[in-house]
Amino acid sequence: MFSILVAASDTAWESELRMSMDSSRFLEYSGDEATSISLMNPASLQVLERANALLMYEIGVSGVLGDIVRVGQLRNIKPNHAAISFRFVENGRLKRTRVLEERHRFQLTQWEFSRTHWAVKDGDLPQDLLAEMVETPKKYDIVLSFAGEDRQYVESVASYLEAANVSAFYDKNDEASLWGKDLVEHLDAIYRVRGRYCVMFISRHYANKMWTSHERRSAMSRAVEQRTEYILPVRFDDTEVPGLRSTVGYVDARTKSPEALARLIFQKLGRIV
Repeated sequence: MFSILVAASDTAWESELRMSMDSSRFLEYSGDEATSISLMNPASLQVLERANALLMYEIGVSGVLGDIVRVGQLRNIKPNHAAISFRFVENGRLKRTRVLEERHRFQLTQWEFSRTHWAVKDGDLPQDLLAEMVETPKKYDIVLSFAGEDRQYVESVASYLEAANVSAFYDKNDEASLWGKDLVEHLDAIYRVRGRYCVMFISRHYANKMWTSHERRSAMSRAVEQRTEYILPVRFDDTEVPGLRSTVGYVDARTKSPEALARLIFQKLGRIV
């Protein structure tokens, strides 16, 4: 299955924060696979978070924004009185003109382009049309920077984040994305641009590694430019790392379990889990 959300307001999908739709429009023009999904059963909404989703505008919205169809995944879907709110992780973009041309393959009727609604369709998105998608550089709530020797603890934290649908960069989860890329350039973009926060796991191993030094320099550059907290230090020991002041508040991993640290990260992100 996949979701298609259509909005009349030309600002509805122009946010990196939570988005919403009137719950009365939920499941309009939906297929048979949607019969098991209900706002009365919030747990059933989780299946939508595992499926692709398209965000697009009604045909009356013109200009550059009107012709953009965002492709990605819905996250943290929450029914709330008269509305359903959610976060959206964008993977790429299609042109609305192409979706219009191939509307029968997206299971769209002509009426759907002129009505705000949330449809859940059967099957999956046409793969040949997805091949036309212009990839969007992925953004993360959290980027994790650590030495391999400390992986066991960090991997547990990453698992808790993933279970709560927090978008986190953890190298083992992004192996396919990293494969074949120039890692110097790619990792610089991740640690300097694409994260909301960088959780830096400091240890004697971290201080001596080439790649962690590269990640740290990129994160430090972002922190200087941003002038608000970006680097969230977590310490395995008292090792000093160049550029990170000893006065910066940190979490001590020697006294904090991975689950407890993950909950602190949820709080930092303003998430209720």
